[in-house]
Amino acid sequence: MVRSLLLSLALSLLAPAAWAADDDEFDFLDEEEDDSGSEEAPLPEDGPRPLPQPDEDDSPDFSEFEDEDPIVPIDAEGMDTGEIYKAKQREVEGLSAEDESIAWERYLRTYPNSQFRSRIEARMDRLRDDMYSGTIDSGAEVEQAGLAEIRFAQPMTLENIDPRKKLRAGVEFGLPGYIAPVLDFEWAFMRNFSAHAGLRGRYGGVSFEPGARYALVKSARSNFLLTAIGDLRVNLNPAFFGFRPQLAAGKRFEFGDIDVDAQLQGGTELVSMGVFSPRVVGGANISVAPNETVRFYFETSTYMKDLGWDQGGSFRFNVISFGLRFLERGKGINSKYEAGAGAIAPYSSQYWSFHSGALALDFNYYL
Repeated sequence: MVRSLLLSLALSLLAPAAWAADDDEFDFLDEEEDDSGSEEAPLPEDGPRPLPQPDEDDSPDFSEFEDEDPIVPIDAEGMDTGEIYKAKQREVEGLSAEDESIAWERYLRTYPNSQFRSRIEARMDRLRDDMYSGTIDSGAEVEQAGLAEIRFAQPMTLENIDPRKKLRAGVEFGLPGYIAPVLDFEWAFMRNFSAHAGLRGRYGGVSFEPGARYALVKSARSNFLLTAIGDLRVNLNPAFFGFRPQLAAGKRFEFGDIDVDAQLQGGTELVSMGVFSPRVVGGANISVAPNETVRFYFETSTYMKDLGWDQGGSFRFNVISFGLRFLERGKGINSKYEAGAGAIAPYSSQYWSFHSGALALDFNYYL
């Protein structure tokens, strides 16, 4: 009985110390549980590492790309390819500037979204400069090549068939004592219509000559002219009146860098000198331009009447003329003036003998 009481008393004294030791032994577990919420557990050096999780604020913003043009696929409507563009380049090789420009215009209508549009437009600008550098009046812009100025060659003894704004002054010195002045002002109201007035020394004397030029056809695309000429002639001494209607045609031929302007004109001079006296007038001119500043020309002029007179043949004085013209002209520069000089000689004359040879000089200033 006493032994049992002693054993119970000993256990009651030792129990608090044992529980305290147990609490100290397991305190690290409590610390680990408390730290698990604030610090991550260390990972082994050779173990896999977790991928970082993006925050909601770090998500990409695509709004800045919303206003950009969408990428157009190659097979989109109106878009070409490199093969199509190169094929067109081969196709237009060797064409004239006008024809090549037209071909590229049609190409852009077919492929408005062409990947090479900037190149094509730059090429068309160069072609336009080549076409108009010597054919369009300064300050004027012509949208269609067929409506550009032709700047056709000016004849020496014949009539101008290309309506232009210009002033012409000149003189013919003939042997033995023939002097024929030329002073004329022409104004083009339209591209194909002009009026003029001036003084002209002709075989019957000096006359005042107003008139008009109307180009029925004036095409820079085909370099062709068809012009109706209507001039009045008021001779001063002796005094008489005449009307000179004519029809003329001109065509420019291109042989590489050489231009050849050929023209033919013919009509009549209806003269009233107390009696009605019609005459035949006209001639031809060929002008060769080996470069941009010089022209060589060869010309013939006809003046005849009484072609059906069976008692002595017709009255006639027909001449040839040849010479040079010098133009103020360079690449990209419009010619404002030209000066000409030539020799005139009769090759067929009867009853009329106005001179046995002459020297002709003239100057054209284009307005």
